[in-house]
Amino acid sequence: MSILLYRKPDYRPNGEGPLDLSKCQRYVERTKDCKGKIPPDLCFERIISNKTLPPCSLQDFIDYLAYVTHDAENLQFYLWLVDYHKRFHNAPSEQTASSPKWSLDDPPSSPRHSGNSGQLAPGYSDKTLSVLGLNGFDAIEEEDISNASMLEDQPSPYTATLGTLKFSEIPLAEIKPLDGSQRRSNNAQPFRMEINRIVAHYIAPGSPRELNLSYKDRVSVLYALHHTTHPSAFDPIKTVLDLTLRNQSHPNFVRWSICNGNKPWTIFLRTFAVCNIVVGFIIAIFLTLSRASRWFRILAALEWWFGITNLIAAYQGLCVLLLRRHTREVRPWEMDESGRNSALDDEEAGLRHSKILYEETKSRWPVKMELFGPPNMSESETWMDRYSKKSIFRKTFEKEVPSQDRGLHVMQNKIVRQAEAWAFIITVPLTIFFTALPEGNLY
Repeated sequence: MSILLYRKPDYRPNGEGPLDLSKCQRYVERTKDCKGKIPPDLCFERIISNKTLPPCSLQDFIDYLAYVTHDAENLQFYLWLVDYHKRFHNAPSEQTASSPKWSLDDPPSSPRHSGNSGQLAPGYSDKTLSVLGLNGFDAIEEEDISNASMLEDQPSPYTATLGTLKFSEIPLAEIKPLDGSQRRSNNAQPFRMEINRIVAHYIAPGSPRELNLSYKDRVSVLYALHHTTHPSAFDPIKTVLDLTLRNQSHPNFVRWSICNGNKPWTIFLRTFAVCNIVVGFIIAIFLTLSRASRWFRILAALEWWFGITNLIAAYQGLCVLLLRRHTREVRPWEMDESGRNSALDDEEAGLRHSKILYEETKSRWPVKMELFGPPNMSESETWMDRYSKKSIFRKTFEKEVPSQDRGLHVMQNKIVRQAEAWAFIITVPLTIFFTALPEGNLY
């Protein structure tokens, strides 16, 4: 009976407004309702540790967030934060001593902000960046950030817990800028230039890959980074990103990965399945009205069962034929590798200008992840124009590539067995009904 009622993970839409704990708590509550729908082989830790195979690899996860949900900056920043946590704690103690651990109970934060929108208070950008001394990001000097290590064989150290963040009511205007000596001291902190660059790309208002943070969390983190480069300064961001990626992005990604065909192929498959069902009825009616033996009407059951099976599977975005062949259709952005990389040219040039070795920066990561650069907008990639010019026939019958992840195959096979079971349940009464009818003897 369980196979008949099996459901893939439910879709979790993005809520309105910035990420905060209340929104993340809703994601957590919804995830509790789908325990057991995602096999352990496809758990969040295995995916971000790059232990899963296509189409559920870490690269596929980033592609999904970049091209489908358009929030890849969450995962890009999260992976950097995990890596930064390890590098900071592996650094010599004499270097990290100048960056003490930060406590969320201590820092002053922003003034009260009415509503829950992502808009910042007037003057926020100028004041905050002035306080941090981050007005001129173009003057960032050379810093070696190429020592990012591979994700280790262990769960993420950022298994978030829901706690109550305490924020005082000291206005931002009362946060005094550092004097010259204090600023020189802060510049001596480990990874300071890298932190400045991360702020410029992900946290500062109007940054290229600005995270969708609440006003309180953004100001709290900026104030903490004003004093230290310790990973604990990112705790408010870590909490909301961890909860969002685990309980919203990850289930949606697994649900999306079940589909082994593109949208044109899925529409074609549903049409084909309906045609099989119609052909089954034509056969049954034709034989019922004829003088042929009623037992020949059982032949219609084959068309009904085949058509209903494919229709139910296609409704879940799954092609039975591709599954049996352990393949899937390529995604539009996977078709042209040169187009896939064309958007990186400007980014690479910009990083050369800032004296950071681009190739060394990206080569240590387990996937091709551009940590610094322009916004994650696919409009700048050539594959979109080329795909739009393709004919409907070519979009429908795309190239097939292997589907390798066994955990995904387990979920797909459950959907197919469910479709076959429901098709049998529907086909049997139809067959009995038409077989019981008397001959028409019309021809």
